[in-house]
Amino acid sequence: MALLNSLSWDQLLWLVPIFLTIHNIEEAPLMERWYQRLPIKVPITITTHQFVIAVTFITLAGFIVTYFGVEYLANRTGYLLVLGMQAILLFNAFVPHIALTVRFRMYSPGVLTALLVILPFSFYLFRRAFEENILSGSQFWFMLGIAPFAVAIIVFISLRIGKALAK
Repeated sequence: MALLNSLSWDQLLWLVPIFLTIHNIEEAPLMERWYQRLPIKVPITITTHQFVIAVTFITLAGFIVTYFGVEYLANRTGYLLVLGMQAILLFNAFVPHIALTVRFRMYSPGVLTALLVILPFSFYLFRRAFEENILSGSQFWFMLGIAPFAVAIIVFISLRIGKALAK
C-alpha cells in the first residue's frame, strides 16, 4: 500500500487500464477451452481469436477513456469516468468471474486477477476517492448500479466486433 499511497491521483488512475490489461491477458487465451468445458451449453460460440479481438478492443477503450478522463478533461468529471470504469471492473470481478468459479467449482479465466488485483485495487481506489472527496457515496452506488448493464453492453459489442474481425 505504501507504493499506492505515494502515487498522485492521476498516476493512480492510470493503473486502471494497466490492471485491466493484466486481467485480459489472463482471461483471453483460456476462454475458448473453458467455455467448451462448461457443464451447461450456451447457444453462442466463442473462439480464442474472437475473444482476443474483443478484449483487445476493451483494453484499448480503457486506455482511451483514461486518457480522456485524466489528461484531456483533467477534472472531477474525467476522474468519475475512470472511476466508473473501475466500478465495472469491480462488478465484473464478482459476476462472472468469482460467481462462475464458485458455481461450477472450476477455474474461471480471469478469476485470479479478479481476486488478487481487481478487488484489492478497487477497494483502495474507491476508499481513496472518498477520502479525497472526489467521489460521493451516491455516485459510487450509482456506478455500481449501472455496472451490470454496462458489462452486458460491453460484452455484447466487443464480442460482435471480435466475431466480425475474426472472419
